[in-house]
Amino acid sequence: MPLPTVLRLLLTVLAIATGVGVAAFPATAGTLRASLSDDLTTIDPFVFPGLVSSGVLRQVYEGFTAIDAAGNAVPALAIRWETPDGGRTWRFTLRPDVRFHSGRPFTAADVLWTWERHLTRKPQPGYSAFYLRGIEGATALQQGTATSLSGVAIPDPHTLVVRLTEPDALFPLYPFLFVDRGMEAEFGPAWHERASGGTGPFRLMSWRRGDSVRLEAHADYWDGAPVVDAVSLAVLPDTNTLLARYDAGDLDIAPLPDNAVRTVIRQPRYDGQVAAFARAQVRYLALNQDLYPPFRDRRVREAFGLALDRVATVNGLHAGRAVLANGFVTPGLGGYRPDAVPLPPFDPGRAKALLAEAGHAGGQGLPPLLIAGGPNVREEATYFAAQLTAVLGVPVGVRIQERAAFVSAINEGREALFINGWTADFPDPMDQLATQWHSASPTNRSRWHNPDFDRLMERARSLADPTVRNALYRDAEALLREQAVAVPLPAPQFVALMRPGVTGVVIRPDGTTDFHSARLP
Repeated sequence: MPLPTVLRLLLTVLAIATGVGVAAFPATAGTLRASLSDDLTTIDPFVFPGLVSSGVLRQVYEGFTAIDAAGNAVPALAIRWETPDGGRTWRFTLRPDVRFHSGRPFTAADVLWTWERHLTRKPQPGYSAFYLRGIEGATALQQGTATSLSGVAIPDPHTLVVRLTEPDALFPLYPFLFVDRGMEAEFGPAWHERASGGTGPFRLMSWRRGDSVRLEAHADYWDGAPVVDAVSLAVLPDTNTLLARYDAGDLDIAPLPDNAVRTVIRQPRYDGQVAAFARAQVRYLALNQDLYPPFRDRRVREAFGLALDRVATVNGLHAGRAVLANGFVTPGLGGYRPDAVPLPPFDPGRAKALLAEAGHAGGQGLPPLLIAGGPNVREEATYFAAQLTAVLGVPVGVRIQERAAFVSAINEGREALFINGWTADFPDPMDQLATQWHSASPTNRSRWHNPDFDRLMERARSLADPTVRNALYRDAEALLREQAVAVPLPAPQFVALMRPGVTGVVIRPDGTTDFHSARLP
């Protein structure tokens, strides 16, 4: 290993192990300064990261494919994938010139090691276990009756053959983040707190909780070293502090919280410095029928949807920088139907009538509710709570939590009414439909279960023809609408302030800010 590589690895180990932050690494002309709207929830690639953490971890770790600026799947660590039997068997040819941040070569053995760790992780399986459940031997490995994943063969270091129990046309697109298998042997089970174990364009140098993250360019990156030497990310959830830092010249890029876009973009001093990017996100007001029994009555669920003026929020709360879909698939993905029958408009009279039919005229007998959410939806939650109270007579308040606490609460099923969003990890409606509503999904946070919906998802997953697959997605979405499982909300664009002269920075539809081609003035 060349001396510079050894030195960089030692610095990475020391920085992450000691929690050293940005202040310990003096800024240079090659350090791009950006911000995060919230702190990371994790730096462990085996744990569900959430949007903010995912945007950072995807700079560090990579999968078979990635999403480009237009939202298309493009080759990443795999240069070719093929199936001879309609998606039952997949053969992946891996990129031969890839090195981890440690200097070790990336091989098929690292893919297998990553998958086996996801399936056997305790006390909970890893995030990607949901996508791996169809591999032959996955169940036996999880149950402890096998010690390895039998459905994976490695003919040579850069070839991987995967056998599935059922065809899965989307398997190459899943958001796998492959890990250097040497990390655990070298640094122990908590290796991610001490070293950077990915192949991405940047290595993770430090994370100071609640304060900052520092990424350093991976000089041996297979697609060429980044132009900048490093990226310094300040955790700035408060909008006033964020703008003060940007105005003082301390930030080159400042992604704006959704609830700040309206006021910021209207200020003349930011003319020519506002950049907007499409977001592949579905957003909705979730109704947990397990925690709030009145939601088991479809009429109550429908009444909640009719009591919200969703259209008014597009031009009001979001200043026109949002898209209101008619269902649960993001515009731009294959299953989206711009010609779909619009959702019923804001209709207070009909909402009140439905509630009365359900035996709750004027909100009678309905227990109080709180709309839960992270800091970025405070204004939306407050607006919707006031509308529900005024129209339906239901006492509705707001509970805003720090992002990590909120994610933990909805993952554990502790919130009855909450604003949730899902930004696509891969460019197919399966990612937004199955992840949110399939019974087996670990991110089905409203706990809605329907066997007909599950069957539609499993059938679609097995079909290689996108036209036929999209037809099933539309059937599944029609079922969600008919059941009124949640209230679709506007999905805002990604909006950022960008200092004049900074170029090459793109926020991808999956929420990852791509710094690989970033250039400073």
